[in-house]
Amino acid sequence: MSAERFMQLVEEYRGFEFIQAYRDDEDHFLGGKGNKYWYVIIKDGKTTDSYIGTYKDGEWRDVYIKGSGRTRKIKEMAAGSTIKRIAKDAYTIQKEDWVTRRTPKPIQDSHPHYHYVYGFGDKALDVSEKYGVSIGYSDLSDTAAGFRLRDLCTGDDVKLPE
Repeated sequence: MSAERFMQLVEEYRGFEFIQAYRDDEDHFLGGKGNKYWYVIIKDGKTTDSYIGTYKDGEWRDVYIKGSGRTRKIKEMAAGSTIKRIAKDAYTIQKEDWVTRRTPKPIQDSHPHYHYVYGFGDKALDVSEKYGVSIGYSDLSDTAAGFRLRDLCTGDDVKLPE
């Protein structure tokens, strides 16, 4: 279900990409344009991992690229593995009981979203109002899992990864 939701975003906006910014200068780019989908991890300004999926004639072809430049290594992956990885993180935590049992607080800022809080701020999740993707998450017991939205673009602003 989530994979189809993400593919619909890409189709509807003729390209969709957003960046989840983690602590320690690590960014996760989740996107798609045309028949290409990607999940790219950049740490300290360098691409460390790229998952690229191509959907053509109802079939997936996926590759994993470790590193970048001349030292990069390319490996074939299981069909559909890229879109599954994108969907898992694009809609992270949204099906958890603590989220589904709560009424979100609408937040109107530069990117309107729904804000869910668990306990006294032990956990928090932000979901884009317009696109439905997870744009922020925090967990006091697992700070490394937390992220915030760095950027989001659609249409012609979406560039395919190199």
